[in-house]
Amino acid sequence: MQGEHDRAGVLIGLLGVAVLIGGVALRGPAVIGVGLLFLVFLPIEKLFALRPQKVFRRGWLTDFTHILVNNTLSTIAGIALAVAMAIPLLWLRPFDLEGQLPVEASVTLAAVIVLLGSYWGHRLSHTVPLLWRFHAVHHSIEDMDWLASGRLHPLDQAFTQACFLTPLIVLGYGGGVFGGVAVFFTALAIFQHSNTRLRFPGLRWVVNTPQWHHWHHSSHEEARDKNFGVPVVDRIFGTAYMPKGVYATEFGIPDPVPVTSYVRQMAYPFTKAARAPVA
Repeated sequence: MQGEHDRAGVLIGLLGVAVLIGGVALRGPAVIGVGLLFLVFLPIEKLFALRPQKVFRRGWLTDFTHILVNNTLSTIAGIALAVAMAIPLLWLRPFDLEGQLPVEASVTLAAVIVLLGSYWGHRLSHTVPLLWRFHAVHHSIEDMDWLASGRLHPLDQAFTQACFLTPLIVLGYGGGVFGGVAVFFTALAIFQHSNTRLRFPGLRWVVNTPQWHHWHHSSHEEARDKNFGVPVVDRIFGTAYMPKGVYATEFGIPDPVPVTSYVRQMAYPFTKAARAPVA
């Protein structure tokens, strides 16, 4: 029995290595991009560190695999899910709203849809047990830094994306908006997960700072299910939490999500352990 378990572990490890090598081979430019991010955030996280932390901490290689591979998978799954959800609603689409409205109004409407859709998609991922199985992979992060932003199950990210892509599709918005949204959320995710104490005085309830988002990942009871989106939206719906001058110090969840295996994290939502209630 132990021998079978050991062989399974070796096979899973080899599969993880194969995924990483495949990602490097297929996404050469992305490897360069991740390398540049490393060179940018390495000094920033040392000079403005929010807490002492190793660069190559536990799970670093797993998160590197996530950030290299998942973006493509999430984008494909998100668009496919959004289109599937939008098809029954397309008969409601009277005209190309993006083309009919003035540019300022069109951009403002798109921004409101994105902010509200991402907020409620994220919030549902915390409250619906089936969705939480996938979102738990992201919340298994125990050491916050820029690379941890990549630890996402593609189906979890696809659902959140579909929550704002669907109304955008129905209202006639095109690929340019989708591309802009993707760049915005990628940059925001990397920054708000980073291990930095960078703040924006006067804008603490407007900008998603690391202090803000780290509380969302905190294991402190008072911060549970808080800070799902941008601060102003959370304040509207009563889920904002950011005590002035205080920073989250402990992260992680009690769910038994594997920490150091990309393949096991991808499989986790479908396992018996994910379906079991957590005390």
